[in-house]
Order: sequence, then C-alpha cells, then structure tokens
Amino acid sequence: MTSQTAFAKIDLLQPAPTQPLGYYDYFGKLLSPQEAAAVVVNKGLNSNDPISYQRVGAVKITQELIAKGEDIFFNRKIGDTFGLQGVFGFAQGFTKISNELGVAIASLQGQPTTNLKITLQKDLTIGSRTFLKGTVINTGLKILKGQSVALGNTAGGDLTCALCHATLSNGKVISGVPNGELAIALFIALAPNSAAGFARLNFNPLDPQYKGNGKTIIDSKGNKVELADPEKLEKAFDDAVLDVPFGHFESSPDGIRNSTQIPSLFTFKNHPYAASGDGAVGPFAGLSALNNGVHSSEINLLAAAQLSADTLGIDPEVYIGTFLQNATVPSLRLPEGAIVKPSEWLRGVIAPNPTQAELEDQIPTPGTGTYPNLRPSLFTYNGLVFSPNTQKPGDIASGPFLFAENAMSAFQNSLVPPANQTSENWQALNNNSVKRGAKIFEKANCATCHIPPFFTDNKIHPIDDIRTNPARAQSRLALNKLLVPPKLYTFNTPVPIPANAEVLDVPTQGISDTPTTLPKGILPKGGYKTTSLRGLYVSAPYLHDGGAAVRAGSLKFDSNGSFTVVNKSGLGLSGTLSQGIPADAASSLRALVDRDLRALVVKANKANPALVRSNLDGTGHYFYVDRQSGFNSNQQADLINFLLALDDNPGSF
Repeated sequence: MTSQTAFAKIDLLQPAPTQPLGYYDYFGKLLSPQEAAAVVVNKGLNSNDPISYQRVGAVKITQELIAKGEDIFFNRKIGDTFGLQGVFGFAQGFTKISNELGVAIASLQGQPTTNLKITLQKDLTIGSRTFLKGTVINTGLKILKGQSVALGNTAGGDLTCALCHATLSNGKVISGVPNGELAIALFIALAPNSAAGFARLNFNPLDPQYKGNGKTIIDSKGNKVELADPEKLEKAFDDAVLDVPFGHFESSPDGIRNSTQIPSLFTFKNHPYAASGDGAVGPFAGLSALNNGVHSSEINLLAAAQLSADTLGIDPEVYIGTFLQNATVPSLRLPEGAIVKPSEWLRGVIAPNPTQAELEDQIPTPGTGTYPNLRPSLFTYNGLVFSPNTQKPGDIASGPFLFAENAMSAFQNSLVPPANQTSENWQALNNNSVKRGAKIFEKANCATCHIPPFFTDNKIHPIDDIRTNPARAQSRLALNKLLVPPKLYTFNTPVPIPANAEVLDVPTQGISDTPTTLPKGILPKGGYKTTSLRGLYVSAPYLHDGGAAVRAGSLKFDSNGSFTVVNKSGLGLSGTLSQGIPADAASSLRALVDRDLRALVVKANKANPALVRSNLDGTGHYFYVDRQSGFNSNQQADLINFLLALDDNPGSF
C-alpha cells in the first residue's frame, strides 16, 4: 500500500483507497498475502496453514469476517447485564418513558423517523429538573419503517453499537454516521442508579455535601466509612449528566468531565483512535482496542474500582460501596443493618463467581494480573478483554480470542462516507467551487496535518500545539505509571483460555517510547489525534467537543460571500445540540475556519454554565482561513465546499 506522504501528491478529489479483501492486518500493518506468508515463515510456521497466521497475530480480511462484524455491530448488546442493567438500570430507566415511546412509535403508523419525538404523559422529575406533562422531547432515536424498536435498541432493553453510530437516510440505514441527535444524557439520567457511573464525572462520593443517609462500610484499610446519601448523590449526578448536550458522551472513568461528541466510523487508515488517540496499539492499528473499550474497558463500570485508588484517589471499597448501595435490583444493594466490606459481600454472597456476573464475556489479558487486581496496558486500560466463550451457543460474538473486536474492526474499516447528494454539493461541484477549495486547502497548509486521501497524518499532537479544551486530552495521564507491557493471546486461542495458551507481545515501536508509556504526543500534558476530514457533511459540529457549532439560518451572506450573524441565539452548542437542534455543517465549518465567528461561538459556549462545567467551549485549533490570514470570503466559501465534498468520491456527484 502506498504511504500517505506519497498520496499527498495526488488529486485531492480522488476517492480514497478502500480496505482490500484478502489482505491481512498485522498489528496495524496491512500486508498482502505474500507479505503475510513471509511473516509466518519467518516465525518458523507453515504458511499453508491458516492457523499459523492466527498464531502470529495476523487477521485475514474477508467478506465473511466483515459480515460477522456487522452482525455484532447491529445486534450484539454492549456491556454486562450485572453492571449496566442490574446495578445502573438502563432498561429500568427506559420504562419511565415507555408509554410515551409506545405512543410516539404507534403514531408513526409504520413510517420511519430519524428523530422520535415523545410527549410526556405526566410530569417527569430528573435530578433538580421537572419536565412538565405535555413537554415534547426529542430523543434522537431512529425508527425503521415498520419497526417498533429503535435502531440500536434490543427488545430486552439492551444497547448495541448502532444506537450511536448509525442513522437513517431516505428510510435506509447508513452505518458509521454519528447519531448527533441522540439524547444520551436523558437516557443515562433516567436510570435509577446512574450515579454508579460517578467516576465518569468529577464527583467525589465522600464530599461532605452528599452526607446524609448513606450506609457505613469497611474500606480496604479496615476503617469504617460513611458513604454518600444515595438520593443526594443521584440527584447531583443527574444534574451534571443533563448538562451534556445531545450526541455527546462521557466514557472514561477518570474523574474528569471530558464530554466528547460521537465520532464517525470511517476508520480505514484513520488511526490512532478516540479523540485523544489512546487507541493506538494492537490489531487494526488500535481499532480493536477501541472496540474492546466500548464492550469492556469503558462500559464495565465496576472494573474501574481496581484502579480507583491510583487514578481517582478513592478507596476501592468506597467505589464498590457507592456503586452498589443504590443498585436497581434490590438484591444487589448493600445489606441493611450490617457493616460490610463491599467487595467481600458482593463476591461472597451475591456474585461468588465473577465470570458469571461482573466479568460477563470478559477475560483478563496475559500479564495484567488476576482480577480484581488487574493492571492496565496500552491495549486495555482495565486489563480486560471482551471475548465470549468460543462454544457459547447463540452468541454472534463468540469465537476464538479477540474474534469479536477484530470482526468489528474489519467491518468499520469497510465503511466509507456516504455520498453527499445535497443540491449544494451538486452546485459547488458544477461551478468548480470544490476544485477551487482544494487549492485553498493546499495554499492554507491544511494538508500539513490533514494529508490526503484520508486527510490525517495519523499523529497525536500535544495539547500545547492544538490548544483545544484539555479535559479529554488529560484523561489517560494517570495511567502512565501503572502500565504493563501489552500482551494478547494468539487469535486461535479458545475461550475459556487453556493453561498452555500462546501469548503475543503487542508491538509498540513507533507508537510509544516504551511498551509501558502512553503513545507519543500524549505525554506530558495530553494531546489530540489529527481527525480525518472525510464525511464532514454528516458529522457536524466540529472539534472533539463539538464546540464549533452553528445552527442553520444564523448567518446571512451577501453577493460577495461575506456574512453577518443574524441570529446570535443559534451560535455554539447552547444554540444547537444543548437544545436538541442539529448543527449546520456549512455554518459550523465556517466557525471552525473564521476567527471572528469562532470568537462569537466560543463566547456563546462560555456563557452557558452547563457547557463550562462540561468543558465544552470550542476553543483551540487556531488554524484559520479568513481575511486576517490572507483569504477573502469567496475563497473561504470554496474551502468549505471542498470540505463538505469529502465523501466516498469527492470529485463526483
């Protein structure tokens, strides 16, 4: 495959190469069959035996593997029943609006919608807020024609990847497009024990303001500790969750409010992964690590207790006690009238076999220790990997070690941005605005970092260079001194793991200075990856925090291409996703590249206390294409039209 540096010489409007079938992924390197065979032979194995490739860590990219990944993506639940349902109560939360959802879906009369709107049948109180009867709420849920369950929901109340990473267009499912309208904050806050996820935000459960009717426990040092009043903590946590705009999420248990908007999944050659680039090592250049995080590392709420003392300064027994004392299922709550050590009570009485509850479909990776005392690695930040038993009947994710993650990676890498079939793109292509914009893109040196045809340099840039809000960039720093070298079992290893299983060392050369340090660019203060620009027209607003956001109709243009702001209430997240109103792609891109408009957008964001608390402001990435940098309004408009044309075939409609 040609290097991205060489690709920088080609026409910016040519389609990007796609993932080739029959090739092999070898820890992020794309190998031809001949190259993969050479690796196998070099390891002293038989290149005619398919198992040999699995033993060295090579994954053959086939249509069958992609199809299995797609099936898992759309139909396999994420998370564990014990944590997400039994303790947190996701499904229980949905029951609070089940009647409204049913009425709204029935009113569609079988027709599809990209944003199911519900009307409250009674007052609904969440945290300190009361939504009155009759209030219309945008949920962002997608309903396919003739369906009664939303895309990404299962009939049993579980969630799949498609909830956040798929949308509808003309009634058809489009994979990989972020669901920026999704009311994630509402669905989380509805759960009866959402405060079980307190580590996702900057909450100290022992803060005196939450004292009251909390249970007393024994901590890991043998001391008696009074936990937070569960009602006070839940109310405060729900208030904080409701600060977060539509289409945004909190994923890392780091005690930092680092909300990030849902990313698109046009992942081929777009490594490293996640906003801060911490998904960088392992199969598919870190994409399998990211997928594992979704299914295990990030979504497993209880596992964060292992590292809570080191990363949060919270005793693990306090963490587990806070997690359990208001559990949705009464039998999972700490006992009344008894002072216990939460971990011993949980594992001795309720869940004596962790693999059947806490570790549903998850196993420790080699070299990380024994649960519940696992160490993080660059592949898994809690030592766990999602890998259902090989012979588990009826589970589409079952297979040899790491099968599900690699299948989903192959599927995601097969996705390309959908064609931009808007009249605006047709006009911009026909009047050569897109071609002129490509030249502006080069002249403004955008291609220095956003190298075509994937429009990324595949690097993490330090926060001092990129200067966007640092909260997300800092989310992994506390792990740096805790890391162990990343290791995986060979990809032919059955699950449960046999005692004599072969182990692979995950390569980190060129990614991090050592196998036990965070990827280059993250240290010492944090950093952000160079995001690909493909599919921008379906992924507004912009920057990792979505802060570069403008509502449609907020700007007015004259014949010279100059604009004026005609509706200040449409600027920033406060004028868009905080109200469940989509951001306009063209206007938001203009806010990204025009410093005067950006200043107004940032001002609007910073005037909203909820956004300030959530570290969402739209600052940074001070690379402008405006009058001050030598470009006129028409050139700016051409650049924006070029960026909006970066679909599956940018030079064609």
